[in-house]
Amino acid sequence: MVGLPNIAAAGDEDVTLAIFKDFGRLDIPFGQVEIEMPDFSDSGKSVPLSVNVPCTMTGLDYPETVAVYAARNPRPRIAQAHFTPLCAQPKFSTRVRIDSYQDVTIVVRMASGEIFKGVRKVDVTYGACEEAIASDQFPPGWSPRIRIAAPETVAAGEFANIRTIIGHPMETGFRHNAQGLIVPVRIAEWFRCFENGELAFSVKLEPAISANPYFEFFLKVETDTDLHFEWVDTTGDVYQEQAFIKVG
Repeated sequence: MVGLPNIAAAGDEDVTLAIFKDFGRLDIPFGQVEIEMPDFSDSGKSVPLSVNVPCTMTGLDYPETVAVYAARNPRPRIAQAHFTPLCAQPKFSTRVRIDSYQDVTIVVRMASGEIFKGVRKVDVTYGACEEAIASDQFPPGWSPRIRIAAPETVAAGEFANIRTIIGHPMETGFRHNAQGLIVPVRIAEWFRCFENGELAFSVKLEPAISANPYFEFFLKVETDTDLHFEWVDTTGDVYQEQAFIKVG
C-alpha cells in the first residue's frame, strides 16, 4: 500500500496456506463459480464483488461456505460467507479492498462436502491505500449507523432480497497515529442474519472488506418473518437491527 511502510503483500503461497488451513486440502479442483467483479477499477478501496454458485438450493445442494482470498493484499483472506437452507439463492454481494493486479480466488464447500474453486483476475490503478496517519475514527460515544433494505411484504412462495450496510470505518491495523504508533485493528468481525430466531446467513469479515460493509443476499420467506441482524465488533460490542416481513 502506498504511504504505508513495512507492509508486505501476501503471495500465492500465502493464499495456498490459508486455503489449506480453512479447508484441509491443496488439490482443490476448479468448479462452477460465477464471480462478478469489474475487470478494471480506478481505486481498490471499494470494489464490488458478487459470487454465485449455480445449484438447486434443495437438500444438500447448496454452498455451505464461500470463502474469498486475494493474492496481493497484505492478508490473504477477504471473507467467508456461510449459507443455510433458509437462503433462497446461492449468491451474495459485497465490496472489497484490493491491491494491484491479482487473482481473487473463491473456494466453495457444498453441504454435500464437495469442494471446488474459481478464480477471477482483477486490476486496479490505485490499490486500497489509506492515509498513513490515521484520524480518530472512533470518538467517545461512537456508534454506527445501520440501514436495512428488506421488503415489507412478499407473496407466498417468493423470496426476499435483503440488503444491509453498517457505517463502520473498518480500521485495518496498517496505519499509524500522529505519535507513530500502529492503530490497532478494529473491524466488524461477524455479520449474522437470523430468521425467526434461526441463523440464516452469516459472514466472517476480514480487514479487506471495504469500510461501511455492505451485503446483499436472498432469503426464503414462507410465513410472517422476524429478521434480526447483528454485527460483532473487534471490541466485542454487538450492533443490532430488526425487520419484519409479512407474507401476503
